[in-house]
This record gives sequence, C-alpha cells and structure tokens, in this order.
Amino acid sequence: MYRFTKFLNTLEHYELVRLKKELEKGTLDVEKEILGQIKEHEKKHSAFCVTCSNTLDRYNANNYTLLFGPEDFMKKASFCGLDCLEYFFIKLKQMKKSAGKSEISGTNSVGEKNTEKIE
Repeated sequence: MYRFTKFLNTLEHYELVRLKKELEKGTLDVEKEILGQIKEHEKKHSAFCVTCSNTLDRYNANNYTLLFGPEDFMKKASFCGLDCLEYFFIKLKQMKKSAGKSEISGTNSVGEKNTEKIE
C-alpha cells in the first residue's frame, strides 16, 4: 500500500478528481488492470530457467513449469528441460532432509508434546 500511496502523491489534483469519478461510475476497472499486471510479471518470471538461467523460448514444448507452495503464497519455477527439473528436485529433497534433521516440532494442535521430526 505504501507504493500505492506514493503513486497517488504523484498525481495532480485534477487527476485525483478524475480518478475518483471514474471509480464511482465504475468505468475504471481496477481489478482488470491489476490482473493484467500480474500476468505480465508472471511472464517475466518464467523467462529464465531457475536451475541454469538459460533464456526460455515460450513456444518450445520442452519447457516445464512447476507451481508449488501453499495456495495463498504460490511459487512458480520454470525449467528448460527435464535435466534441470530433475536437478531442482534433487536439491529440494536434500534441503528438506537437512532441515528435517535439525528441526523438531514443539506441540501439536491440541497442545500435546510432540517430538517427531518435521519432514
């Protein structure tokens, strides 16, 4: 919201009044503009392989994209081939194993003691 406030501070008075009128009339589709900008950002993020940093050709059938993470904080990773995707999974498994060895959970949702390793 800070950037939005900063953006509003750059507008002149007549631009703010016009923006307010368009919002009240419903002629300004803010949601559509925001979704368009999100799609543009997603295209930029998928332009490079996350493993080897090669530039991806959007029309190549050998590119792979992986969506992972919780629904409200989804991550997107693109790969130029199966070898890079496989390397990513190997490193991800190694990270999970090393994190699982050092982390121990404290209590479960009921509040009972739980000493299982987190995997």
